[in-house]
Amino acid sequence: MMLKILCLHGYTQNALSFTKKTAVFRKALKDVADLVYVTAPHVVPIPTLGTPEERENDELDNLGPEDASYGWWTSSPEKPTYKGFDESLSELRSVLEKEGPFDGVMGFSQGASMASLLQLLLERPYLSPIMSGCRHDPFKFAIIVSGFEPRDPEKIGWYTNKYPILTPRRPPRSTTGNHISDDEMDLEDQEDKENIEPESLHGVQGASMHVIGRTDVIITPERSEELLKHYQYRPPVTLYHDGGHYMPSNAASRQAYKSFVRSFM
Repeated sequence: MMLKILCLHGYTQNALSFTKKTAVFRKALKDVADLVYVTAPHVVPIPTLGTPEERENDELDNLGPEDASYGWWTSSPEKPTYKGFDESLSELRSVLEKEGPFDGVMGFSQGASMASLLQLLLERPYLSPIMSGCRHDPFKFAIIVSGFEPRDPEKIGWYTNKYPILTPRRPPRSTTGNHISDDEMDLEDQEDKENIEPESLHGVQGASMHVIGRTDVIITPERSEELLKHYQYRPPVTLYHDGGHYMPSNAASRQAYKSFVRSFM
């Protein structure tokens, strides 16, 4: 059975352009997963030139669908609060409920940060009134490409607060009539105690792969690595490459994507 992955583009991109930029990624997973690309709701203004003649010469009036620029939010060092985030989250909730269920999420740059936040909010929907009552299970995994820790104080708090572990209930002991001895029950109880999980954690509980470019000057490796500390319950898979701000497509990377995603089939 094919998996289903929600794909979130980076700042100033859109679903169409991101689909084309990730052609190799899609090909690597063609027998493993169906990918669904969505466009952020906020138009990123393109600087206009002074006169109609200049605009015509620069072909700014003839942008095709692939060239339209969108973002999930806007912010600045002076105003780190994510303006427009709630509208984007509302749009994504609608996609989840109408086009889901999705097994995982993949995002690039700003879309990677949004993917991580969405992964967390599906685990803890009560953190946001927009996600409260969302009819979608937590993602099994996230692929975070050139991601980064949010600077919005509210979102940082979502990662650093302490939450109860989301664990499935232990299946009941056999009710088929097979007798379980007292010694066997004692042994199982002892194993439970030895393998007991912590009752709470910080950050995201789900699985993740983080793709980091060693020469990325837009989202530096150090900034991407800051996000890793919020994924310590299930140690994240990290894929480093020698390039910059893009999703690597060499043979080793393709194999890594496929191997990671296949593990959830």
